[in-house]
Amino acid sequence: MNKNESMSRYGPLVGAIDEGTSSARFLVFAADTAEVLTYHQVSISQTYPKEGWVEQDALEILRAVRECLKQTVFNLKQLTIDPADIVAIGITNQRETTVVW
Repeated sequence: MNKNESMSRYGPLVGAIDEGTSSARFLVFAADTAEVLTYHQVSISQTYPKEGWVEQDALEILRAVRECLKQTVFNLKQLTIDPADIVAIGITNQRETTVVW
């Protein structure tokens, strides 16, 4: 059986890590239809050390992204969708971040 024969009814899947200003999310889409199959989102705290500045804890961001990945994979399994069908994952993040992915 080749990989295409073993894929779920949704075909290949694409994941997206969206690390934004106030939250991190991991979404999984059906590649053929762009339908969002499941996702998980976690809020991220912010501090404002002086006017116009916003700071976040890089380790909190990492923990949030990991939690989103773990919960979304769990969600896929609950929907009887094989997480191994994810063929690509993209990352979006804040424009002014200095944390290197």
